[in-house]
Amino acid sequence: MKRLLILPLLACCCACVEVPTDGSPAAALSQPVESPYQGLDPGYKTEETVHFALKAYSSASASHYAGLCEENYTRIMQDLGLYSFVPARPYNVVIYQDAAEYHKKTGQPDWSGGAAYGNALLLYEGEGLQATIGHEMTHLVFNEFMGLSQSSGLRWLNEGVAVYEESRSNQVSASFYAGRVADAVRPNPIPFSQMINLVPQSESQRNVDRWYAQAGSVAGFMIRQGGSFSFSLFLSKLRDGASVDRALEDTYAGLWKNISDVERAWLLEIQR
Repeated sequence: MKRLLILPLLACCCACVEVPTDGSPAAALSQPVESPYQGLDPGYKTEETVHFALKAYSSASASHYAGLCEENYTRIMQDLGLYSFVPARPYNVVIYQDAAEYHKKTGQPDWSGGAAYGNALLLYEGEGLQATIGHEMTHLVFNEFMGLSQSSGLRWLNEGVAVYEESRSNQVSASFYAGRVADAVRPNPIPFSQMINLVPQSESQRNVDRWYAQAGSVAGFMIRQGGSFSFSLFLSKLRDGASVDRALEDTYAGLWKNISDVERAWLLEIQR
């Protein structure tokens, strides 16, 4: 999937790329083992942590960004309630020197500020890097946890949790999305039936920003209201093939029975 959102305040966007590993329909939503990108030039430094192997052009940068990755990883796992989930192997993180090198070596479009590809985060040093790490790392964790069962119908949830974690990682992102919810979503919410099925790439930039802001608001609402542990159970049921309504009813007994219940509760929340 690709995220076609250009944040005026961040000048950063994230392209989340997925390609099939075999010919099966389910595999079309899985991630490849290797990423078709060019690495850093000779002389780069590597910093290895419990969950990451990070490459950058200086030891100081590698150490700093590796620590930032671990901070984001810990928060994401806590927020999503994935306490017992262990990734199959450490994630690779490549920090290019600047946007020019990133676009040249990854082939990503001009609007992209970072990409989650297979087991790798492809990023570059710049003002929006912290927000990009929060967003794209969430995709890595979400995609690996959900596995081959993930369907295109869950894109709203995948992007929603990524926007929520991006906002949690960076005050500029938090302010931007809060503003979009107040200015664009609250006066004119997207019906959930449309939010779940909308393909943002085909919409105007204004509607794309609005879609991402709403998806992030809904995901954050569910995590805060239902709790992280319940959210992890919800994801597990979706991963095992349950519909959204069935997963909600089985997980949030007494709170929400279906997505319409979530929509009504969320609408009351944003109007306060």
